Amino acid sequence: MRNRGYRGFTLIELLIVVAIIGILAAIAVPNFMNARTRAQVARCYSDIRALGQAFDMYRFDNGNYPRGEFMWYTNQMYPRLTTPISYISSLPKDPFVIKDAPQRPQYHGHYYPCWNINTMVLEQKKVWGGVPVREAVSRGTHILIVSSGPDKHEDIDSQSYGARTYHLSNGLISEGDIIRYVPGTQENAF
Repeated sequence: MRNRGYRGFTLIELLIVVAIIGILAAIAVPNFMNARTRAQVARCYSDIRALGQAFDMYRFDNGNYPRGEFMWYTNQMYPRLTTPISYISSLPKDPFVIKDAPQRPQYHGHYYPCWNINTMVLEQKKVWGGVPVREAVSRGTHILIVSSGPDKHEDIDSQSYGARTYHLSNGLISEGDIIRYVPGTQENAF
């Protein structure tokens, strides 16, 4: 015998439940997906700060910031932070590495690009980096450390705008780079 007091869900009730689950998923999934990008941005700020401190310790011991024999970028400067004296235990890798840039592996590898901008601007008379880099050098900055940021596009060039900085308030995938000047501050701290 069937129990007449028992009844199942109607089609309308099931559709309402499915709709509510769909709305909750539409809200939760994008926030969950953006959590990874936010974590990578936070990691960049931390890594770049640690690299800046390592450069400062190198300067304290050696009287000036590192530079290569004839180069002033990453693959000539980072080895000076790890050998013979280790100013940083290991070189952090940029989570926003630009995979399609042909020059990246040759000059920077998978690490945060860095340049001795004081050498570039004052000794080599380079205009690379535009006005922001020249102004930073005039304030006493020597090193520029960069992550391409969530858009994975290095936005530094010799145009007048030079180094465009990433700002979290413009959205997680906005244009611009995560930049730190050494000595100096995080250009775009959050």
